[in-house]
Amino acid sequence: MHRLTRGALALLLGAFIAGVSMFLVPGVLSPLTGHAQGQIVAPELSPNLGWLNTDRPLRFDEELKGHVVLLDFWTYCCINCIHVLPDLEYLEHKYADEPFVAIGVHSAKFTNEGERESIRQAMFRYDIEHPVVIDSGMNIWQKYGIRGWPGFVVIGTDGRVVGVTGGEGQRAVLDQAISDALAAGRERGDIAETRVTYELDAMVTPATGLTFPGKVLADSELGYVMIADSSADRVVVTSYPDSDGRSELVQIVGSGERGLEDGLGEAAALHDPQGMVLDRARGLVYIADTKNHAIRALDLASWSLTTIAGTGVQSYDRRGGGIGTSQAISSPWDLELSPDGRTLYIAMAGPHQIWHMDLESRVVERLAGSGRENALDGPLEDAALAQPSGLSLSSDGRRLYFADSESSSVRVVDLDAREVRTVVGHTVASLLENGLFEFGDIDGAFPTARLQHVLGVARLPDADGGGDRVLVADTYNHKLKVVEASAQRITTLAGGRDGEAGGPALDEPGGVEYDAATGLAFVADTNNHRVVIYDIETGGSNEMTISGLGASGEPAIDASGAEAVSVAFDVSAAATIELTPNLPEGATLNGEFPITVRIARPEDQTVLAQRTLRTTDKPLAIELAAGTASAGDALLVELSLAWCAYGDNGTCRPANLAWLATVEAGEGGLVALSAPVE
Repeated sequence: MHRLTRGALALLLGAFIAGVSMFLVPGVLSPLTGHAQGQIVAPELSPNLGWLNTDRPLRFDEELKGHVVLLDFWTYCCINCIHVLPDLEYLEHKYADEPFVAIGVHSAKFTNEGERESIRQAMFRYDIEHPVVIDSGMNIWQKYGIRGWPGFVVIGTDGRVVGVTGGEGQRAVLDQAISDALAAGRERGDIAETRVTYELDAMVTPATGLTFPGKVLADSELGYVMIADSSADRVVVTSYPDSDGRSELVQIVGSGERGLEDGLGEAAALHDPQGMVLDRARGLVYIADTKNHAIRALDLASWSLTTIAGTGVQSYDRRGGGIGTSQAISSPWDLELSPDGRTLYIAMAGPHQIWHMDLESRVVERLAGSGRENALDGPLEDAALAQPSGLSLSSDGRRLYFADSESSSVRVVDLDAREVRTVVGHTVASLLENGLFEFGDIDGAFPTARLQHVLGVARLPDADGGGDRVLVADTYNHKLKVVEASAQRITTLAGGRDGEAGGPALDEPGGVEYDAATGLAFVADTNNHRVVIYDIETGGSNEMTISGLGASGEPAIDASGAEAVSVAFDVSAAATIELTPNLPEGATLNGEFPITVRIARPEDQTVLAQRTLRTTDKPLAIELAAGTASAGDALLVELSLAWCAYGDNGTCRPANLAWLATVEAGEGGLVALSAPVE
C-alpha cells in the first residue's frame, strides 16, 4: 500500500504494508470508533471538485439508493493503485447486471494530480470505466478514515458501511463482501430493481497516431526511433527524423490489443510497454512490458518479439534469483544495458527496487532496494526506493542514475561502492518532516532544489572536468531539466504546460532520450500524444511527424469518410489553413485536451504538417510550408478535439473532423475550412 505519511508517520505500522488486508473484523470500524460495523451511514461524497466519467453527481440517498457501492480511494501516480485496476475491472464485469457501482475517489498526493485536467487524462490512460469523484482537500478520505492508497470501502444497499480494506491483492475479499452485501439487500428488500446508468466520458482520438506514449528510444546510427505507444499497447518504429522532424513508419510491433503474445510484428501483443534499450551487439531491443510484468526482446532483423523474463503475472517477490521466464516480476518501467552488454538493469516500479538480469545466465534478481517504499540512502540491500521509473548509466558505466518518482528525486546506484545516494531530492530531515510529500519546482542545489514525480532520465555529455550530467523529464512539472551530479544542482531547460519555461509546451512527459551523435533530445510528451525533438544546445524544437501512421490504433492514414472539398491558394508560397469546428449553440472547445491538426497526402502516406495546441479559441490554424503542395494534390486535413455543451465542466465529448481537399492553383495564402460538430 502506498501510505499517506507526514512527519513521524513516514514510519507507519507494518499492518499497513502493501498487499496486507485491513478488512475489518466484525463489530469494529476503525478509525471511526464508537460505532458497530453496519451502523454507520456512509457519508456523502462531498465536498468535491467535481465528477468525471459520469454526466451527473451520484448520491447515496438518490441515484445510488439500493446499490452496493465500492469506493476505491486512489491517486494516479501510485503503482499500487495501478495494480488494483484489473481487480476493479473484474468486479465491474462480474456484477455488471447487478445494482453495483464502483466509484473512484481521487485523493491526490501531488499538486499536479489535484487538477481535473490531469485526473481525466490519467483516467483515459488507465482505461477506467467507472465514475470518478475528485476529492477536495482529501475531505472524503478523512470522513472514511482511509490510511493509505489504495483504500477500499464497501457500502451496502441500505447506505451503511459494510467494511474497509486496503492494499493490493484484495480481489477475493472485495468479491465476497460485494456478494454478501447484495444478498443481504435482497433479504431486507431494500435492493434497487435496476442498476443506475450514467454517461462515461469519451476520449479524443489523437490525429498524431499515438496514444499516451510513455518512453522513447532514438539512435541515429541505427537509423530508428522507437516509441512505446503505451496506451495503444504497441511499439511504433520510425526512421530517424530529418531536420524538420519528419519521419516515416518502419514497423509496428504489437497488434494494439492488450496481451502477452510472442510473434512477428503486429502478430505479437503487449500491454502498456514503457522503457526500451538497444543491445547493438545482439541486434535486439529490450522492452519493459509493464502491465504484462515481463521483459520482451525485439529482434531488429526479423521484427520478432520474444519474452525473456517474467511470467505475465505480477509477483510480490523482493529477491528473485530465478531464470528468465520462470522468474515472476512486477511492473518493470525502464531498462538500461551495461557497457559490456551482459547486464540488463530493470527499474522495477512494483516492488520499489532495481533489479538486474544476467543476459548470459538469464538469472533475474534484485540489485538495490529493500522493497520498502521510502527514500533512504545506504547499502544496496538496505536502501529504500520509491517507485523507480527511469534509468541511465554514467559514461563509464559505474553509476546508475534513476528517477525515483514517488520521492520526486534523482538518485544513483554507485556500482563500485554498492550503495544508493540521493543526487537531488530528499534529505533525512525532510523525510522526517514530510515523508514522501516533499516535492516542488525549484531550481538550484541540493538540498533546496525540488522536482515533482520525475519519470525519465538520460545521460548527457559529461561536463567540463568529467562530471556526470543527466537530462530529466520532470513529469508533474511538465519540464525538461538538467542535473549536474557532482554539484547536485538542477536547472530548467524548457517546458511547462503552457510553454512558460521556453521551448515546447509539455504535458507530463514520461520519458526522455538523448542522442549524443546528433545532440538531440527526444521527449515522450505523454498527455499531448506526441514525441517532441529538442536541441539541447540551441533550444530549438520540432514536433515529430510520422508518415504512414494512421490515427491511433490504425495501421495507415485513411481518407475514407473525409468531406471532399476544393481549396485554392498560391502553392509557391506558404499557406495558412484555418479550421473552424461549428459547435452546437452554447458549446465551447475544451482547453483541457490537446487539439491536434495534421495534414497528410494519403496517396503516398506523407505527413506534410502537424500541430498540437491547447486553446478554446477558434479558428484553429496550421501553416503549410511553401512548395509543400502542388496543384492537383489531394490533402487530408485531420482535426481532433474535445468540446463541452455546458462549459468545460461537462462530460467530455470527442470530435474528429476530416476534409479531403483537392488543391487548385490560386492566389493568396489563406484557406478556411469548417464543419459541424454533432
